[in-house]
This record gives sequence, C-alpha cells and structure tokens, in this order.
Amino acid sequence: MVKIGIISDTHVSEKRGKLNEKIFEYFQDVDLIFHAGDITSPKVLDELSTIAPITAVKGNNDKFELENTEFISVNSFQILLNHGTNFSANFDQLYEFGKKYNADILITGHTHKSHMEIIDDMLLINPGSARGTNASIAILNIDEKDKLITDIDIDFINL
Repeated sequence: MVKIGIISDTHVSEKRGKLNEKIFEYFQDVDLIFHAGDITSPKVLDELSTIAPITAVKGNNDKFELENTEFISVNSFQILLNHGTNFSANFDQLYEFGKKYNADILITGHTHKSHMEIIDDMLLINPGSARGTNASIAILNIDEKDKLITDIDIDFINL
C-alpha cells in the first residue's frame, strides 16, 4: 500500500503564518506528499519534506522555481499533478488535459474546494485549500492489488 498525502493552496507567507499543525498529524504516516501549488513559501516544502518525500508544482501565486506539471508513477497508476489555474473548475477540460498525458489520476488545486470525480477511467482530485475556514487535505491509498480507478481509496479531511 502506498499512502499519499495530497495538499494544495497552503498560501503560507510572512503575513499568513504557518501550516496548520493538524496537517502534520494526518500526514504522519504517508509515504509521499503531493502539493498541487500555491505554496507561496519554499519553507512549506521544507517542513512537509520532514514527513515524507514531496512532489510539488507551481501555482499562480508561487514566485520560485517549480515545474508546472509533474508526472508520477505509483504502482500501476500514472498520476499527473498540476495547479490547474486556467481550467480548475471545468471537469471536462481537466479530463481532456489529463488525457493528453495518459493520466489515470489528475490532481489539481486552485479552486479551494475539495472535489473528486471519475470521468471514464480517470480519477480527478482536488484536495481543496489547506487554509481558511473550510480547510481540507486528502489522503490517497493505492494498494498493489488495485487495478481500476474505482478500487482506489481516497479520504478528504477537514482541518
């Protein structure tokens, strides 16, 4: 089993304080962390990397060097990570974007609203924003025996 912590839109800065401590509690036993952008401070990546290896992409508010898109293989699934700024709320466009990369799972952020949807055989995930009154993160569990997207377990956690 590979347990992945998914987070987005942390928006940590000198004025906006630090990461919610509950994130460290919920992510304590994850194998990987994926951050879907709008990190705003590299210290967020440093802090999260003390828990598990992290893969992060650039969001529209990030002013430091990151790739816009990352592609990660986990067991038999191809996962595409992107902030999704131009089409975050349009799930058909998200699907078409993921399809270009032959992704099984597309993880995006930007909307600050958690969402999960399966279109054809692609799982679309937005963990929501890790800041604010409706803060949320997600945990994705991929077992070696999972062969279909519908076999994958995902939990959304309100902070």
